[in-house]
Amino acid sequence: MKILRFVLIFLLGVVLTAVMTAFEINFWITYLSIIVLYALLLVAPTMYIVYKSNNLKRIERYLVTNKRKPLFAYALAIKSGNRESIIEAIQVILNKYKQPFIQQVYKTNLALFENNVSSVDLLAKQISKEPLRTYYMAYAEALKGNFEEAHVLKENLSSAWMQHAIEAIIAKEKGNMEAFSKEAATSIECARGIQKFSLVYSFKNMK
Repeated sequence: MKILRFVLIFLLGVVLTAVMTAFEINFWITYLSIIVLYALLLVAPTMYIVYKSNNLKRIERYLVTNKRKPLFAYALAIKSGNRESIIEAIQVILNKYKQPFIQQVYKTNLALFENNVSSVDLLAKQISKEPLRTYYMAYAEALKGNFEEAHVLKENLSSAWMQHAIEAIIAKEKGNMEAFSKEAATSIECARGIQKFSLVYSFKNMK
């Protein structure tokens, strides 16, 4: 199916080139038009699935197709709900990607799945970029039972899914599972793409 899609896109490019050449359109305009066409038809659909899609089945199909990539394998591990598989997936990411920001975020995630709250608190403060730094700091405060501080940090988050995710964690730590379910559902509704997929199963695993 993927090969057929590539063939059709290639043929479309050939036809467009022939038409523009027939009308004696400038070579560079033709060339740039073909590049833009290929970018839109090849890259845009993938970007939409990863960042914007609401279709969980489509997102999962994409993840399964690309499960050799550690970041996508991690999302599938979250779906499995198997703590050992999730920790293993994070270790693969840490071994493969040495960029400081990725190391900071996934070391924090590793501490979360290892239930090491003190490490979560320490590592969250070392994350170099917002809004994830504040998000994980609020997460850590909620886990420590510092709910007022978690609320204060949450107000500085620009992403709606993050705000409601923190509220869900606070509710869970307070033992209010009705509020947890409500906030988790709202967080999922606000998220898109692989983030939405990961939240669905992260919250499911917390129940």
